[in-house]
Amino acid sequence: MLPAFTCGQYGECDPYNGQCNCPPGWGGIDCLTPQCDSLADGEERHLREDGKKCDCKDGWGGINCNVCKTDDACAKFPLHGDVSSLDDVEPANMTCYKGGQTVFSNHQFCDVTNRKINDMLPGRPPQVTFSCDSSDSTCDFQFWTAQVESFYCALDTCKTEVIPGYDSNTTLYRCDHIKCSCVPGRFICGEDGSVDIGDFLKEEIKGPATFSCKSGAGCKFEEPAMNQLINDIFGDGYITLDCEGGECLHYSQVPGFVRPPKPNNTKWIALSVAGAGLAAISVSALLWYVGRARKSDVGAIRLPDTEVAQLMADHVPATLHFSNISYSLNGRPILEGITGSVRPGQVLAIMGASGAGKSTFLDILARKRKRGLVGGTTLVNGREVLDTEFRKVIGFVDQEDTLMSTLTVYETILYSALLRLPRDMSIEAKQYRTLETMNELGILGIKDSRIGDSGHRSISGGEKRRVSIACELVTSPSILFLDEPTSGLDAYNAYNVIESLVSLARNYNRTVVFTIHQPRSNIVALFDQLLLLAQGRLVYAGEFVKCQPYFDSVGQHCPPGFNIADYLIDLTAANEKEHKSSASPPIGAASPSGDASLRDEERALLPARHESHTSNGGQSSGSGDDETELQVRRTVNDIDNGKSDGFLRRKTSQLIDVVSLFSASHGSDSAPALAPHVAALVDSYATSDVAAAIREDIRATAQPAHGPVGSDELPDVALESTLLRGRKRATWATQFRILSGRAFKNMYRDPALLTFQYSASIALALLCGLFYHNVSNDIGGFQNRLGVFFFTLALFGFSCLSSLGLFANERILFMRERSNGYYSSFTYFTSKVLFDILPLRVVPPLLFGGIAYGLVGLVPTVPAFWKFILTLVLFNLTTASVILLISIACANTSVASLIGTMVMLFNLLFTGLLINRSKVKPWLQWLHTVSFFHAAFEALAVNELRFLQLKEDKYGVELDVPAATILSTFGLRAQSFWWPNISLLGIFFVTFTAASFIVLHFFVRERR
Repeated sequence: MLPAFTCGQYGECDPYNGQCNCPPGWGGIDCLTPQCDSLADGEERHLREDGKKCDCKDGWGGINCNVCKTDDACAKFPLHGDVSSLDDVEPANMTCYKGGQTVFSNHQFCDVTNRKINDMLPGRPPQVTFSCDSSDSTCDFQFWTAQVESFYCALDTCKTEVIPGYDSNTTLYRCDHIKCSCVPGRFICGEDGSVDIGDFLKEEIKGPATFSCKSGAGCKFEEPAMNQLINDIFGDGYITLDCEGGECLHYSQVPGFVRPPKPNNTKWIALSVAGAGLAAISVSALLWYVGRARKSDVGAIRLPDTEVAQLMADHVPATLHFSNISYSLNGRPILEGITGSVRPGQVLAIMGASGAGKSTFLDILARKRKRGLVGGTTLVNGREVLDTEFRKVIGFVDQEDTLMSTLTVYETILYSALLRLPRDMSIEAKQYRTLETMNELGILGIKDSRIGDSGHRSISGGEKRRVSIACELVTSPSILFLDEPTSGLDAYNAYNVIESLVSLARNYNRTVVFTIHQPRSNIVALFDQLLLLAQGRLVYAGEFVKCQPYFDSVGQHCPPGFNIADYLIDLTAANEKEHKSSASPPIGAASPSGDASLRDEERALLPARHESHTSNGGQSSGSGDDETELQVRRTVNDIDNGKSDGFLRRKTSQLIDVVSLFSASHGSDSAPALAPHVAALVDSYATSDVAAAIREDIRATAQPAHGPVGSDELPDVALESTLLRGRKRATWATQFRILSGRAFKNMYRDPALLTFQYSASIALALLCGLFYHNVSNDIGGFQNRLGVFFFTLALFGFSCLSSLGLFANERILFMRERSNGYYSSFTYFTSKVLFDILPLRVVPPLLFGGIAYGLVGLVPTVPAFWKFILTLVLFNLTTASVILLISIACANTSVASLIGTMVMLFNLLFTGLLINRSKVKPWLQWLHTVSFFHAAFEALAVNELRFLQLKEDKYGVELDVPAATILSTFGLRAQSFWWPNISLLGIFFVTFTAASFIVLHFFVRERR
């Protein structure tokens, strides 16, 4: 054990570490240094610096910041005693009690008012601090001059009492024993060799002592020996004081507090919990019923005899001819003079360097909407076909797979069949078509595997690509277009995908057209037709087997053993590089590395045709594709030559090109000049026998649209397909049923959001029941009612922001599926609202209201309860419709989240609690009217408080106030439940829902 150490303020010295355990407000090694900040900070308080005063936190005062001054200062103060039995109060509601009586631990700060003492200490005001602790009946007394402690005393065996009088009250502390000690070197304790009363304090001051305060008359400290000293020296009978005290208490601990009677609503609580449990069980049972496996989903499929032979006959072979296809954007040619053909049973591969125009050309062949001007002629079986008819006989697979991750492979393809195949085709036939298509593409073995996403992998990239192909193939299209079906796949999976397409074309007599970027040799060997582009111009179009002999004939010999696809790509790309080095090209023809090195200010000088435009959902739009049309890829030689000694020259050349192009961009609409060698290749092909044979074939095949079909003529694809399939796809009712089932499956297979919404509603309802339990019928209860209404609306309002992701995650999927004719925007929207939005916005208010209403102790009548529930449901639906509109209108989720938050905060500001409506200027009061938060808040307040009578006891007087009177003081209208509040919520919901559909239908479209 360590030797004993004397601690100031009679603190205890720990015998094991030698440290002083100081009382509150004191610190340092000897407990003689005051602490600052506030008493609520506990052991984290800072020591006062020498020669300085404490800078107390807001709401605290005294020399060592122990005295509370405001209720806010006590907000986070530790709770003394046990009030767990006070179920009708909120434990966090603390107050600063200044009555002077010690409840647990009271602190007072006093100015000495004895005239003679103050006269002897000019500029050094004498002060006293006095504190008591009821747990051990002790008190502490300190004497200060100029906030420097002189001596301190400890009093024990203390008792306190309050003596009421006619016009004043007296608080009296009586302590039997007292001991005092000087602080060496301080005033009257030997400071600068002056008087030292240390021995007097130890030997004479024994007690008893009293400390008393009388309202309006100040305080006094008395002890026989000290009184004699004060009398002999200063002529006063005792020390007189002017004190200010405070103690942080829970308001129920304030002396004189009487707990109001507790209302008995046990039955309501039981009914609420039972109702919430029944609702949760019902929803769980419904989801299980909808999501369970049905016998019709698996097992053998029996087709009607009339449909067995019709399935494969539902396909009309189609020959595709195209001549002089051109495309220009903002007057600048992107594609020019492209001619070719492909027949049933063949695959046409479109190749070219990066930016050669492959994807743009494929979009034009597939009749996708383009922003620029399209020219040329496209024939199907020798006839021109309208766009609406053409889209019925084709399938289009985008470069990126857009599938619903929670569905299985079989379900994904089956939904495509159910939505797009003729309505008079039986369910069994559609299921058979689905399995048949999966078998054609070799994915039948994974039919029960989920698609998965980046966080939950299931099937491989190659399998996912074949699922995307199957979704289009299931409709038995005459022509199938695919944009880079091997993109992002390894060589093995890329070969499997192309092999599936080739087998599809040859075995089932379909026409397949796809773009591909630098395939390996075993994939190239599968091609039937090849179309090669360079800078938007046609270098070769014809049979693949004639490709190498043709290039040999024009002097471009592919080295033996070299992949001809690599050779052709390098041939066009290298010639573009040669042209770039020999002439000063447009910046659009620069290599990707060159553009990447430009700074933002340099990019700003680029002409409009090079700006990046992005469509909804992040997919490249038409102009985004066009941006890359004039770019060429960088070759290995570029990288080898890109040394540091050429950096300055390259940057200078780029800057000159940018400035030159900017100055000439307004008057030049001509296309960039072709590299000499590329121009020679284009001219050589245009005059070749291969090109002439294709042109002659197109002239010979051309027939009048919907003309008579002779024995040697090709069938009219549009007419024949109409006769075979009929024009009508799934009805709106069928679309709605299928989309609703898909939405349910997506919900219960990824239940995180739904589960959290329900769990949070139940948990927060119980939390409200804990803090607002059995609200009283007084002013505090009035405030708590408004508080619980405000909290409830804020909870459901901000939780609706989770709906931003419901449509954002399916935006691209919706645009692709609607573009490909899966369903109408109306059926998608209604199924989304009814079977995705509603489960998240109707059930949680029912759960929350069913639990919280009884626990909080709101008006226990059946009509009031159902009005409460109706208001919450309507408010939640209105808020969800606003968030749905924002999510549909804003493609960027971050922007949508910001806008949604701002809308919520704006409505929250005008709820009626933060801004009094009657104090707002008349020409701005419409802001409260358009706030759906205000409509719901006022409806809840009126429903609860209109007929409530409040009783409050103040200073012995019982006040009886109608709650409607206070409502009007808050600017709330006491007769505004059904109109305008409930009516406005209904109007808001219908308006925002209709606006969401209009934006979805007219503005959320695929743009390429």
